[in-house]
Amino acid sequence: MDLTPLQHLLTAIAGSRIACVGDLMVDRFVYGDVTRVSPEAPIPVLARTREIVMLGAAGNVARNAAALGGQVSLVGIIGGDAEGHVALNLLAEEPGVEGFVVTDPSRPTTLKTRFVSGGQQLLRVDLEKSGPASGEVEQRLVRTIRDVASDVGVILISDYGKGVITDAVIAACRETGAVVVVDSKARSFARYGAVDLVKPNAAELAYATDMPTSTDREIELALAHALTLCEARAILVTRAAKGISL
Repeated sequence: MDLTPLQHLLTAIAGSRIACVGDLMVDRFVYGDVTRVSPEAPIPVLARTREIVMLGAAGNVARNAAALGGQVSLVGIIGGDAEGHVALNLLAEEPGVEGFVVTDPSRPTTLKTRFVSGGQQLLRVDLEKSGPASGEVEQRLVRTIRDVASDVGVILISDYGKGVITDAVIAACRETGAVVVVDSKARSFARYGAVDLVKPNAAELAYATDMPTSTDREIELALAHALTLCEARAILVTRAAKGISL
């Protein structure tokens, strides 16, 4: 395989203006050692050794785009809580990422805490409130998108179904004239309208089409069917070790 075209594309990202719009989360990883079982219940006792906190979901997308050299404007929602301050501090520390977050006091900042020992995840605890943004919060998101998208070439929509990506937000992204790429966990891709690209993984493609996606042939059939179900110009599916299919 000749990787030269890919290398040229990756080089071209440097300095590009990108907007990332989506559900912003804080990911917390608590690492430790398990050497005994609790006498109170048959569960492992984790002796904490270290903790890592980072931006997740749309925040992770923005971090990755910035790592490739893009200049990223991140639009999302946080709550008026301690986790929201953590998210703001993490944003301030991210090179190449500028945060344009909207505070919604009615919901907590999404926090996912994972407990890990010996390379294995023992438990995940989620703090979140799922539900579409509405009223003034949704209007502020739309205004923010219009402001930050005035000089971007690409908008990355990261939809984890937590409430940022509403119909009004999608419409605002499409109205900018930028290339719109959607990373979606939704059951239907149709809600995004005539975007340029939808990018599910194989399991998400299977979920959206009710078709198997294990083999190359199954992927081809599922992609062809998915295109009949939505207005997207293209669908790209990531397939872990099997690569990608467009």
